[in-house]
Amino acid sequence: MARVNPFAPLYEIQNSGTVETKARDIPAFPRLIDVELTSLCNFRCVMCPTGLLALKRPSGFMSVATFMGIVAECSGYGTALRLIGWGEPTLHPNVVDFVRAAGKVGLLTHINTNASKITPGLAEALVDAGLSSIKFSFQGTDHDTYAEMRQTPFFAGMLRAIEMMRNARATAALPFIAASTSTTYETAEQIETFRAMMEPLVDHLSIGKTTFDYIDQTMIRVKPEQFEQFVRLMGEESLDKQHPDPCSEVWDKLSIAWDGTGRVCCNDATGETDLGKIGEATIEQMWHHPVIEAYRERLARKEYTGPLCQSCYTYMDLTPPRSAA
Repeated sequence: MARVNPFAPLYEIQNSGTVETKARDIPAFPRLIDVELTSLCNFRCVMCPTGLLALKRPSGFMSVATFMGIVAECSGYGTALRLIGWGEPTLHPNVVDFVRAAGKVGLLTHINTNASKITPGLAEALVDAGLSSIKFSFQGTDHDTYAEMRQTPFFAGMLRAIEMMRNARATAALPFIAASTSTTYETAEQIETFRAMMEPLVDHLSIGKTTFDYIDQTMIRVKPEQFEQFVRLMGEESLDKQHPDPCSEVWDKLSIAWDGTGRVCCNDATGETDLGKIGEATIEQMWHHPVIEAYRERLARKEYTGPLCQSCYTYMDLTPPRSAA
């Protein structure tokens, strides 16, 4: 049976319109919120500041009180929640309870995962809790390219985890199962082989390009041979960098870090912005905070200044690098 992504209408709104219409039609409350359940991850991916232990802010897990505060305020608006951020959400011991709590008040929920903690039991629990959507985040296109970027030979484990989720979902309509990967130097043939393997397994597949712009090389804590690999991969980066236009973050979506702090957007890995904290400020106040308003004003003029915008690009669903065509 063909399944429909319940988040699709929200994504269509995010990706539609112009800067002028976005600036004019800002909703009173965010349509979508990215909730970072944790800033910790069990993988050591070479393109990620979390994996490289380079985040310049404290790490931890979102408290039950903070998450329930988010749910309580969002319930009045029907705001969808994406349980994603700069960590692996399935590491949170309350992830199933959180999905269930949001679903009970009618909120859509989505998870991005590296799949390392997916078991038949967790897959069944997430389906039973009412998870709306899940995306399995790959890297590369096969065992070798995945292991090179993720520093772990878990490519086959990703495929097993997708099978577990498919089995748990069985004939139910949800969760919508998606997968994504990003590539660096892979050829067009490698990319198409991956696509042919994955499309029968998931409801949607997206393939983009790897970006290393989040990384401050001076903060990387890896072995010398890993650092050499990182520098080589940076040199092979084939991303055709295009700033998103219009930016969907500041007009439609808010991000909330694991400690409850509101952020301007999901690109704020290191905590550059502070819109207040759950328990001390409402989400509505965060949404109209002077800091995010200033970002809106700059982006309305298409001024991609500041650390968040300078390193933000549209990189999913791009064509393969010219050298691989």
